[in-house]
Amino acid sequence: MRPTLPALCVLAACSTPRPLAPIELPCAPGAPAPYPAGSSYLGVHGNRENNDVVACDTAAAFIEEWHALEGLGLSQPNTFSPDGSVTYAATFQPEPGGCNVHAVSVADGSVLWCRTVERSVGGSAVEVDEDGHLYFTADRYAYSLDADGEDRWRTDLGGSGGGGDFGEGPLGVHFLDAAQGGHVATVTNTGVVYLLARSDGAVLASLDLPEVFGFVPPRALGGEGGLDLSALIPASVAEDLAAAFGEGMTGGLGAFLGAGGGFSDNTLGVSARGELYVVGGGPDPDRGSLMQVRIGGTVEAPTLEAGWALVYPGGSATSPSITFDGRYVSVGDGSTLSALLDPRRANASLHVADVDACDANTDADPLPERCAPDYSVPLERGPIAGSPPLLEDGTLMLWELSVSQGVFDETVRDVAVVGRDGVVWQAVLPDALEWTSVLTVTNTHVIGTASVIVPGSERISAVRLPRSVTSFLAVLDRETGALVFRAPVPDDSSATVTVGPDGSAYVGMFGLLQIFATDTRPTLGLVRFRPAE
Repeated sequence: MRPTLPALCVLAACSTPRPLAPIELPCAPGAPAPYPAGSSYLGVHGNRENNDVVACDTAAAFIEEWHALEGLGLSQPNTFSPDGSVTYAATFQPEPGGCNVHAVSVADGSVLWCRTVERSVGGSAVEVDEDGHLYFTADRYAYSLDADGEDRWRTDLGGSGGGGDFGEGPLGVHFLDAAQGGHVATVTNTGVVYLLARSDGAVLASLDLPEVFGFVPPRALGGEGGLDLSALIPASVAEDLAAAFGEGMTGGLGAFLGAGGGFSDNTLGVSARGELYVVGGGPDPDRGSLMQVRIGGTVEAPTLEAGWALVYPGGSATSPSITFDGRYVSVGDGSTLSALLDPRRANASLHVADVDACDANTDADPLPERCAPDYSVPLERGPIAGSPPLLEDGTLMLWELSVSQGVFDETVRDVAVVGRDGVVWQAVLPDALEWTSVLTVTNTHVIGTASVIVPGSERISAVRLPRSVTSFLAVLDRETGALVFRAPVPDDSSATVTVGPDGSAYVGMFGLLQIFATDTRPTLGLVRFRPAE
């Protein structure tokens, strides 16, 4: 018999629910400069450390306020202006020349202004500094705009492409501490790390990771050039992909799974200790690595130098996650073609490294230039496509989505908290729900999307595609994993649900499950939910 967890009665058909009243529940965890001090959600995975932790209390129930940017997919989170009145989103725009960077009113969801840049901007969140300036990447460029959407600067970081596979350019940004100059940090898909001046985009330092570590790019899904799904997917799915992302996207979905063939196709992480962490290639095409980069020099003339590397099997499935104090860092492995096409045969794990031990070379690997994990967590359903939250003591909070065995498996864990001593708790969601997004962890809850997936008859290799998908904003109790709230949303988030400065939850919909469902059409866009009593 399948285990179940408590859910609110108002979510079932047991009675007519009492209308929920909106409340104010501010969320201002205190971001480090040059981020705005009152900002709640800073960029990819919630913060520069990529650890998906938002240190504030959040509501146990929500009320839908508005749905904006319909028809546009968000693979990365929305972010906020310093005063919290505007939210910014980068989208995948299917129409050539259409807007793909948007400023949206928090009050009513209206678009205040929008810009058109290279289409790969959809892979980059917009980060905002304390002066209200915006920063993001697209194609071969790093950009900065002012609060009105006007150009401040654009820096060419080389490479080419854009399209669906992000080419060879940078993917995402984070800021260094103000004490380190508050510079913009990014890494290109070819593995070159850059520090840029926020004032004018000048290149202050760079480091070629393949050159200094002697590593090569991971093996792409489907071989050289990446996996081209166009020959494998049903016509209805191909139509949905084109409608959501434009023509030519089917060849680049490997990048979203951490194995698009580039050396590094994930956002880097910034540690409070003055270190950068990057995932990418390894000693050979069948291994990946987590690489430490140390920042030296002065504020005006910073330097970058190689630290140690943690090498693991398979491609990188996640961005690096770092604890707020910089003591622990985690990464996931196992992104291979076989893992995508037949998850039953996948061999994937999450690894947590103790930075103190690796820096002092007291970890299990005798080589000073190598780091061995403090502990590893085998995954039951194959690699996860997104970074798991990393809590301050080095404990992982993870989710697993099953697409194996021809059906979506309802009997194994959906969400779990696991540390070096084993499982703290694990949850199987009720009512055939599957967790489908990155986890956002607050002081009180775990927030994301969950979906009911009805299997269809179409297949891609061993994976049975959904016939239909019904998705929800889902809220779990942080201490137990119990489902305490759900509300319908048009599509799954896939990436993350953000928390606004007023405690609202924002679902940015990427809609991959709806797109791959043969009888379900994606709606996409950004939905705001106000906190309720």
